Order: sequence, then structure tokens, then C-alpha cells
Amino acid sequence: MSGSLAQEKPNIIVIVSDDAGYADFSFQSDKLTATPNIDRIAHEGVKFTNAYVTASVCSPSRAGLLSGINQPEFGHIYNYIKGVTYSIDQDEYGLPHNVKMIGEYLQPLGYATAAFGKWHEGFAEEFQPQQKGFDHFWGFLWGSNHYHTGKAIDVIDDGRPVDSNTIPYMTDAITDEALDFATQNTDTPFFLYMAYNAVHSPLEAKPEHLEMFKGKFPSDPKRDILAAMTYSLDENIGKVFDQLETIGELENTIIFFINDNGGSKHISANNSPLKGYKGQLYEGGIRVPFAVRWPGKIKRETVCHSITSSLDILPSILDAVGYSKRNLEGKSVLELINKTQEQDHRELYWHTSQYNGAVRSGQWKLIVNKDSHELYNLKEDLSEKNNLIEHNPQQFLKMKEKYDQWLAQLPHPYFVPTSGKNAWVSGVGD
Repeated sequence: MSGSLAQEKPNIIVIVSDDAGYADFSFQSDKLTATPNIDRIAHEGVKFTNAYVTASVCSPSRAGLLSGINQPEFGHIYNYIKGVTYSIDQDEYGLPHNVKMIGEYLQPLGYATAAFGKWHEGFAEEFQPQQKGFDHFWGFLWGSNHYHTGKAIDVIDDGRPVDSNTIPYMTDAITDEALDFATQNTDTPFFLYMAYNAVHSPLEAKPEHLEMFKGKFPSDPKRDILAAMTYSLDENIGKVFDQLETIGELENTIIFFINDNGGSKHISANNSPLKGYKGQLYEGGIRVPFAVRWPGKIKRETVCHSITSSLDILPSILDAVGYSKRNLEGKSVLELINKTQEQDHRELYWHTSQYNGAVRSGQWKLIVNKDSHELYNLKEDLSEKNNLIEHNPQQFLKMKEKYDQWLAQLPHPYFVPTSGKNAWVSGVGD
């Protein structure tokens, strides 16, 4: 059994999937494959139907999640990806040192903290996880990797290179490393950041899983592979539940599950009924599956329609551990589940490139582009089919003014793409 400190404070696990479609987990729809273990988080806790991330691509989105700060507010709006030249060198890229991450709040409270899998928040030692609030890191620093044994590149274990021939299928490896850490730290509360690269490209599934889904989507064979990769991800979430039960910590552990951005068109993710994909500011680029299991605090089968953000994860964690000193934009999910959709007038903002951004205010959403704008009533038009600017000029002007005021107080991006693919675009690559 756990020591007294672990009993007083809950363990916390934040699970992040990568590039998955809005409709590609079965607690969302039946369009891909059953995901009973991921669904369990929602069924034994809360499913959020109105959840967003702070960016439509990986690195800035994760920066917002890990810091609890909308990342344009510290100048991070672009994806840092291979094949692009930026205004800063690779070793200069990382979250500013005055921006605290989740682990930096939890370490002083006695938590054992660890990150596993995809980092994508800095390469030089000063920006790596162990300098940003994590006692331990096993994973890779870039935004994507291969999955099969012998193919993964640049995997490190607390800074030491890992022989790729010793790594099982990457999704399994991330889980195994995380559960090993949890098992070794049952005498203290633990925080696990489990950042899977599944189901990000390349599309690489286990042969036995491929065989299970072969021919399921004859018009789009990529969906067969995606289903197999999603099955593996769900299988691994099942391992998390099993091991927490084995070590007697399941009912003392809060589990968050979220996708990092909208589903990627490149891997044939399905974002139905939403419009758009990863890299875009339509709902399909920024609205994501999100569920939280919080024993003793959130009732089973709760469904929350309040506007929710990945910015709410850190405030929820601080709420759970009794950390009273916080000055963050987000809200605790415990507060959000007590609201109704009709009462929710929350505002969220996005700034994703030199010319592009968005604001959601209650049921209204404005997308700001260089040469044109789009206004949607999401309560009546979730699929963003009808641009209402001409019919609602006052609503447009009101929201545009709010966006411009927010934009005016942002710092200049601390790095920008200067050449290569996706220059001056919020990169959709690695």
C-alpha cells in the first residue's frame, strides 16, 4: 500500500494522444473502432462535449497544456518542425524559464514527476523535461517518431541514448516505462505525463493488429492502419488501469485524457461532424475529445457541455492538491461540470500565425484571416457551414474588437519560420 503522503494527495496522470480524429474514439462515435479502456475514463468520470486545445498543431498546443497559459501570451505560436529554418537556432527553442510547467508546481509538494514519450518543447538540456519540473524523462524530443523495434530514433532515458533495438512497439514502450515509474513510487504521490505519439504519422501498426482490421475501410486503407494503431493505444490505456489496480492506487488517481489538436487529414483521421483538420482554426482543428476520471469528485457518466480548454487541466490539478496560490486563466473541471451550456459565456482565444486567429465567445466563433473573416453560431451550426458576418455585422464587430484588443497585448513571437515548408504558417508537420 501507499504511504500516508500518497494517501493524502492523489496521483495524477495526464494522457495525451496525438493527431487523433474527433470521431475516432468510441466514447465519441463508432466510426473507427471500439476503445473500451479510453471510454472507461469518460464513463467512470466526465466527458466534455465542448473541449478545445490552444493551438491546432502539436508544440504550441502542448505548451499551453503543460503551462496552463495560452502560449501566444509568451510568444509561442508556431510548430518547431524538421525541414524548416527559424529565426532562432534549435538550441534556443524551448519554453521561457519564467513559465512554470505542471511538474514545477507539484515537485515542491512531494510529488514524484515523470514525462514519457513525445516532448517537443525544447532540445537543449536547459529546456528538457528534467529542467522543467520532471524528475525523470523517457522519450524523444522531436514531434514524431517511428513505432517498430529498431526503427525509433533519438530516444533518451534521462539524457542517455536508448538502443532502438531494445524498444518494443513505441506505444507499448511509453506505457511500460510510465507504469514502471509509478510502481517504483507508490510511497509518494506521483504525476505521470504520458504523451503518446500515437496516432501521429508514420502509420505503423503491429502486424497482428493490422490483420484484425484488414479491409475494414476498403475505400481508405489508411483507416485500417489507423484503427490498428488506435486499438493498440486503447490496449495500453487498459494496462494503465490494470497496473493501478494491482498497486492499489486506482481510486487515488486522477486521469485526464485529451488529444493534442484536431485530427490530421494526412492520416485519414475523422473529425465528423466538425469542419477542418489539424493546422486549421475550424472546429476540426482545435476541438478535441476530452475526459476526466476523478474518483470521489466526479460522478460516473457525467456529460459536461460547458466550454472547456486544455488550459483547465493545470488549475484542476492544483485544485486537487490544495494549491491555493495560482493566477491562471483556466478553471477547475469541478467548477465547469456545474455549469450548463445556456449559462456558459466563456471566451477563448487563438493566435496561430502572422495573420490567423480566432475567438469563441459563448455560442459565437469568429475566425480571423488575412483577407477575410468568418463568423459562426456553433449552437446552431456546429459544422461551420454558414458564415454569418453579413447577417450579423454588430456581432462581428464586437468580437473582432475583442480579438484585436487581445492580439495587441501579445508579445512578438519568439521564433518564426523563415524558410522551408510551411514558412509563415503554423506548421502541420512533425
